Amino acid sequence: MKRIIIFLSLIAVGCQSNSGEMPRQAGQASSELMNGLEAMHHVRFEEARELFKEGIKKDPNCASCYLNLGNAEQDRVLRRGYFETALEISKKGHPETKLMQSAVDWINGEGGRFDAYPDLYKKYKGDNFLAAGAYRFQASNEFPDYGVGLLEEAASRLNKGHLYNLLAYSYIRNYNAPGNEEDDEMYEKALRYIEKYIELNPNEANAYDSLAEFYLNKGDFDAALENYQLAFEVDPEFEWATRNLAVAKHQKKMASEDALIMAWSSDSEDAKNLFNNGMWQLYNLEWEQANDSFTSAIDIDDSFALAYAMRARVNFFLQNQGKVEENLDIAVSMSLNASEEEKNMIMALAKDTEDGTNTFNRVVERLVKKYPDSSFLRFETIFATINDIGPDAVLRNGKDLYRMNPKFTPALNIMGYAYLQKEEYDNAKESFQEQVRRQAGKANPYDSLGDYYLSVEDNDMALRYFEQSAKMGLKASESKVDSLKSIVAEK
Repeated sequence: MKRIIIFLSLIAVGCQSNSGEMPRQAGQASSELMNGLEAMHHVRFEEARELFKEGIKKDPNCASCYLNLGNAEQDRVLRRGYFETALEISKKGHPETKLMQSAVDWINGEGGRFDAYPDLYKKYKGDNFLAAGAYRFQASNEFPDYGVGLLEEAASRLNKGHLYNLLAYSYIRNYNAPGNEEDDEMYEKALRYIEKYIELNPNEANAYDSLAEFYLNKGDFDAALENYQLAFEVDPEFEWATRNLAVAKHQKKMASEDALIMAWSSDSEDAKNLFNNGMWQLYNLEWEQANDSFTSAIDIDDSFALAYAMRARVNFFLQNQGKVEENLDIAVSMSLNASEEEKNMIMALAKDTEDGTNTFNRVVERLVKKYPDSSFLRFETIFATINDIGPDAVLRNGKDLYRMNPKFTPALNIMGYAYLQKEEYDNAKESFQEQVRRQAGKANPYDSLGDYYLSVEDNDMALRYFEQSAKMGLKASESKVDSLKSIVAEK
C-alpha cells in the first residue's frame, strides 16, 4: 500500500510544471496549444485560432485547445460552442477545469469570465498567462490599482513582453484623452512599458502597433503612422497592421483642413454626436436605437432639421407611416435653418416619400463628389441604392469605403450580401464573419451570418445565429427563429 501511495504522489507531482506553470489539458497537442497561447497574447488572433484548431485535429480531447479557441474568438456563437465543448471533455478536479467552468458561466451571464484566474495564479506564480487573466479580473471588477500592482510584479519577475503591453494599456485606456497636466502625466507612463515590450519582443508587430496607438491618441499622427508602418513591415500578416495604418491615415485626414466632409447644421456638438450615433445605428439596422438617438439630438437642438428628416426615415423602416409624415413636415419647415446641401437632402426625402421617386439617391451621389471624405455619404450611395446599382457596383463602392475607413464596418455587411447575390459564398462568409468579429456586440452581423448559412442550406448553424441576433434584440431575427425551429426539429 505504501508503494502505491508513493507512486500516485509521483504522478501528481509529475502533472505540474517545474516552472510554476499551471498544467494544461492538452494531451498530444501541447506544442500547438502553447504556441497558440503565445500568439493570442501578442494579439495574433487569426494565427492563434489556426494553431488551436491544429491542436484539436491532432488530439480531439485537447480541452485546453477548445477553451483558448473560445478566448481567441469574438464571435459569440462560436465562442459558446468552444467553451461548452472544453468543459464537457475536461477532467474533473483538474485546475484548468475551473477556467472552463468560469468561461461557460460567463457566456451564460452567470459570472465573470476571469473569475477563476486570481486564485489559480496564487498557486501557479510562474504562469504568465494566468497573470494576464488575474489582472483582467481586477480590471473588469474595477480594482485598477491592485491590478496594476499585480501586473507590475508579474511583468518584472516573469519578464514577458505581453504583460508589459497590458500594463501600458492600463494607462492608455484610463487616460485616453489627455487634456490636463495630471492626466497627461499618467498617460505618459504607458510609454516606458511599451518600450520594454519592444525590447523583449522586437519581432512582434503588436509592440509597434501599441506604440502607434499611444501616439495616435496624443494626436501625433506622423509618429503613429511611422509605427503602424513599422508594425506592417515587421509582420505583413499581422491582422491589425493594414487596418490600423488605414485608420490612422483617415484620422489624420479628418483632423486636417483639407478634409472634405459635410458638416451638420447644429450649434451643439452634443446634438451632432448623437446624430452621428443615430446614423451609425441606422446602418446597423438598429431602428429603435436610431430613433432614440435622433430624438435626443432634437431634444438638445429642436431646430436640427436633418435630425427630423432622419427620424422620419427610421420610422419608415419601423413602418410608422404617421410619424414619417409628421417628422418630414417638421424637417421641411425647419430647412431654413439648414445648409443648402441638407435642405436638398430633406426636400428629396419628402419628394420620394410623396411620389415614390429616387431623388434622394441622386442628391447624395452629387454630395459625395463634393465631400469624398465623408464615410456617411459614401455609405449612403450604397445603402440607398443597393437594389438599383447591382452587386458589382456595391462591391466596388464598399471596398473603396472600407479601404478609406476600416472602422466603417457596415461596409462589410453590405459587401457580404453583394457576394451572396453573386453566389460567391466563401467571400460572403468571410465578410460577414469579419463584421461579427469586429462588432461582436451588435445584433445585425449575426443575423447576416444566419442568412449566409440559410443560403448554403445549413439550417442548424443558421438557427444558432438567428437565435443570437434575436437574443440581442433584433426583432427581424425572431420570425426567422420561429420558422427555422420547426424545420430543424423535423430532421
